[in-house]
Amino acid sequence: MLRLALRNLWRRPLRLALTVAGVALGVSVWLGLMGLGDGYRRGLRTELDRAGVQLMLVPLGCPYDAAARVLKGRTLETSLPASALEAVRSDPAVAVAAPLLIAAVPRPSEQRTDLWVGLDPAARGIKPWWHAKSGRDWFAETNGVILGSEAAQLELRSPGDALHSPELSETFRVEGVLERSGTSDDSLFFIPLARAQQIFGEQDRLTAVAVRLRDPAELRGAVERLQQIPGAQVVTMTEMMGTFLRLLGTVRTLLLALTLVAVAVAALGVLNTLLAAVVERTPELCLLRAVGASRLQIMGLVTVEALLLALLGALLGIALTVGAGEGLEQAVRPLIPLAPARGLLQVGPDRIAQCLGAVLAGAIAAAAYPAWRAGRLPPAQAARSE
Repeated sequence: MLRLALRNLWRRPLRLALTVAGVALGVSVWLGLMGLGDGYRRGLRTELDRAGVQLMLVPLGCPYDAAARVLKGRTLETSLPASALEAVRSDPAVAVAAPLLIAAVPRPSEQRTDLWVGLDPAARGIKPWWHAKSGRDWFAETNGVILGSEAAQLELRSPGDALHSPELSETFRVEGVLERSGTSDDSLFFIPLARAQQIFGEQDRLTAVAVRLRDPAELRGAVERLQQIPGAQVVTMTEMMGTFLRLLGTVRTLLLALTLVAVAVAALGVLNTLLAAVVERTPELCLLRAVGASRLQIMGLVTVEALLLALLGALLGIALTVGAGEGLEQAVRPLIPLAPARGLLQVGPDRIAQCLGAVLAGAIAAAAYPAWRAGRLPPAQAARSE
């Protein structure tokens, strides 16, 4: 039956190719969407967990956008007064309060923008991954700079080398290169906080204060107290992750509706192909009935053809998603808030199995009417056709 089904499908190569392509497109869109959702959720949770931060003090404005920018090492349009840091550190629930000053340094000649981060020793308390791959893991000089792993590769610098920034008119000494962390910190330039405030003209100003509590159970009370700091607001990492996941869920619902349309079109393509094949092969199917084939065998033949179409399309769609995954990830990454540094698209075996199961079930549903119609063909019609 399998050989006969393959031969029947191959009779119309163009129709076969179009049907398989339609199924492949629907599968690729569906699998890509699910993979992006899974990768984003897993990556976001991993980055927030690795950040070692439970809440963040940011300037007034949109707290979630501000916190996302800080975690990704981006600048803010407003800043906090240095007095906010003292207020945070005086709170009894706070174990670590790490001030941050983030500044963007455009380099038009190289078509890129460097991000410089000023921090003090408290930062190591919220960055558990902070370890030097080579050189020192903290500053010994005021003009020292510690490079993230990717920044060191980009600048071709090692500990002890001089790093001149024409845009800042400053020359730094590379004191260390950090181990790769898999976060946005890999591409950053770290310098002492006081030096950063001096270079960027932000004396006694901060971009944000990252906070880790002594006991997570004290979160609610700490937030209520820190919200009283003038010109500042508090956002917790749990709230931020929930907000982004809800946003992702809304967008995902809209995209899923489009995906269902694509899948429905693919199923209709399979239905149309099978109906046309049944009509074209009516004399042949009647002859099979005349020589002893049962109705169930005829219906099974049509169903096998549908499953073959779906399986070919699904395999092609999976290959397309995996092959074009990097390009798809690069295309959607700028549109996703707080996108993880790596692995945004994750297509696991469970998703592939789920996709295959759904596609094969859809193929059986699409084959129901053509198979029923083929099974009802009378054997006597074979003689009339002759």
